[in-house]
Amino acid sequence: MKLLSSILLALFMVLLFGASQSRAQTTAAEANESNWLPNGKILTAPARAIGAPFRVFGKWAKHIPAEPADSGNAADETGIVAFEQAQTQSTPLGFVSILNTNVGYAFSSHFTADVGLPVFFVRSPFSLTNNKDWRWTTWLLGNPYLDLRYSTKRFGPSITTILTGTIPVSTTDRVFTNGRPGVDWFNHIEKSYKGVTPFLNLGAANGTVDRFIMPRPYSAARPYQTLGFISDFEGGASYKFRKAYSIGGSAYALVPGGPQKMYSRLVSPDFALGGNGDHNRYFNTVFLTEGPSRIARDNGFSAWVEITRIPHTNLQIGYTRSVHYAYDALTVVITFDGRFLFKEPSN
Repeated sequence: MKLLSSILLALFMVLLFGASQSRAQTTAAEANESNWLPNGKILTAPARAIGAPFRVFGKWAKHIPAEPADSGNAADETGIVAFEQAQTQSTPLGFVSILNTNVGYAFSSHFTADVGLPVFFVRSPFSLTNNKDWRWTTWLLGNPYLDLRYSTKRFGPSITTILTGTIPVSTTDRVFTNGRPGVDWFNHIEKSYKGVTPFLNLGAANGTVDRFIMPRPYSAARPYQTLGFISDFEGGASYKFRKAYSIGGSAYALVPGGPQKMYSRLVSPDFALGGNGDHNRYFNTVFLTEGPSRIARDNGFSAWVEITRIPHTNLQIGYTRSVHYAYDALTVVITFDGRFLFKEPSN
């Protein structure tokens, strides 16, 4: 049991800090490749600031108390909520990772409001130098966001609806953003039957907004962002066993409507080199693609395993096959729930 906890904790820390260590080993020539960062500087200070909670967590991990049993007291479900989350998607096309800091307040057992700030790290195959095969882009700010979440249980099924608004902090060529405010409405419905939980997800947005509550393997740290009306659908089921483990599978579809813009997270705005765009992979060709709704369409299936063996920590390892874009993706999502840090110790 201790061995398993140690392995998961090690994976947790390696994913978060491997990027920073790799960056420290690059040469001066590679550092020049990131000139499209704001003012040509690497945002090392924000990186250290956002990574600080995880360093503290690493020191406290052995002393974190186990989650108490549900007392059934509604007052215990209110108060400050906070979490740190790392999303990573690795494909043959490149590597995208997001480190997100979130804090908010639960006004009741049903309603919660929170704000968050994501930071991106990208490993792209499109290098500016002839002697390097990969380009590293480190610590670029994403769109700050506000979530309004409502959860309830009606006629048996549990229902969660989340309204998210994002605010662009700069232009499209300075940070990972489409330059427009984003609005996303996500809905989750589930019902458990002896450990098996069928679920249905429905969403609509004015672009592909990053989601950090109930993250899905097919949308975690995706290699592109779109602007234009788009709806998404996912149906599947999960099975929980031995209390701390669950497996699941689903099928999904992204259904856009009207004109679309697609912004790549692999091809930088200052560089014309890109892939060949096979299998409708417009995001692998140039930084910005404009066209009809079909350029943002996608469908496929996912499978995943979730482990909650370490207190207050959720590890999700997933596989996604995009049928439309014809590629496979490995996703890892690690979420550290920091709510207990703001609660008074029980007697």
